[in-house]
Amino acid sequence: MSEHMLEMAKALVLVKDGEITVLSDPKIKRCPLRSQLYGCDEESRDTVRRVLERHMAEYGMYGPNRVLESDEKPVSFGASEIIMDGMTEGLIDAAVVVCEGAGTTIVTRPEVLQATGAHMTGLIRTDPIPEIQEGLRQRGCTLLDDVCTIDPVKGYLKAVRGGFKNIAVTITGLRSFEARTLREMGHVSGHPPIVFAVHNSGVSKEDALTLAKYCDIVWACASKEIRLVAEGRAKIQIGISIPVFAFSDVGKRLVLNRAYHFDEGLIIHRASLPLMPSGKQPEPLI
Repeated sequence: MSEHMLEMAKALVLVKDGEITVLSDPKIKRCPLRSQLYGCDEESRDTVRRVLERHMAEYGMYGPNRVLESDEKPVSFGASEIIMDGMTEGLIDAAVVVCEGAGTTIVTRPEVLQATGAHMTGLIRTDPIPEIQEGLRQRGCTLLDDVCTIDPVKGYLKAVRGGFKNIAVTITGLRSFEARTLREMGHVSGHPPIVFAVHNSGVSKEDALTLAKYCDIVWACASKEIRLVAEGRAKIQIGISIPVFAFSDVGKRLVLNRAYHFDEGLIIHRASLPLMPSGKQPEPLI
């Protein structure tokens, strides 16, 4: 028996004992990435339900048969893909991420990181699923606690106490204050975190400025403000429909490392950022 709350396409969703209830209409009407991955040309409560049902059927998400190892890279420039490649190259020792059924988790194996993060979206709260918790521990992960607390700052501190140095931490844009806290704690510990901001649709101008100042890599998602704040601040952009911006040299190195590991063709050229071709952005930008 477990209950989980999340956002998908900015729709609020409840998963209770394996049953999905979409509680609100998606605020995003069209997302190029979701269209490519799942065939969702126009978002609705039905598309949100269908995508989540697919995640549960194919990856066992929100249940005891959760897939916990994967080397698939479904998103060209996703957070889990960039962190996975960073781990592979030794640029990242550990990642503080969230997983349903486990809460805040410290992951050290690339294939475990990819399995837990590839299709994770906007997890707000989650209940314990013993099989997921035990499976993660068997794969060398450390959980923040047994009650599924979602707290990346405490997760970072636990990773530092565990002896890790190059620690990636994912936060959500609506909790941008955590980026500043993490940066301050990094100065104290001597091991600056590598901060990734995901799920940024709908952030305020103030949130966007905070993310640009304190984060290493920020996903634009369907955010108008992230796209605006990137001008004159971002060091590199990768992707155009869902732009990913690096705001630090560390972030730039990780983005370029992902480009190195990317199997398909890429073009890199000088440009004024952000580069946002019309017709290729989510609708609406919020």
